[in-house]
Amino acid sequence: MKNYNLIICTLLLFMLSCSKDKSTQFECINTTLEEFEMVAFEGQDMGCKFFLELFHYNNKQYFLLGNHCADMISYPTDCEGNTLCQNAQNSECLAFYRNAKNIGIIGIKE
Repeated sequence: MKNYNLIICTLLLFMLSCSKDKSTQFECINTTLEEFEMVAFEGQDMGCKFFLELFHYNNKQYFLLGNHCADMISYPTDCEGNTLCQNAQNSECLAFYRNAKNIGIIGIKE
């Protein structure tokens, strides 16, 4: 009986910790979309509109601004608005571009 209670408590703690983490992630995405004055990307025609891509790197979310019609430089920005690097040749930037997981486009300018 003790083992059963221990297993139930462990599972409950695990589930509660996961739910908090996900809500924080979504709050960050929504806040970032608002800051860039974008709406959630749901397959809209991109044309020459600015869009926002989400990446995961070192257990953090990073965002990159993009546009298929503009030749531009964008550096990864985290949820707090901090830029990971200011130079594409920086070792941290190089590591990001090599190792970050691209989650996909999450926002688009309307």
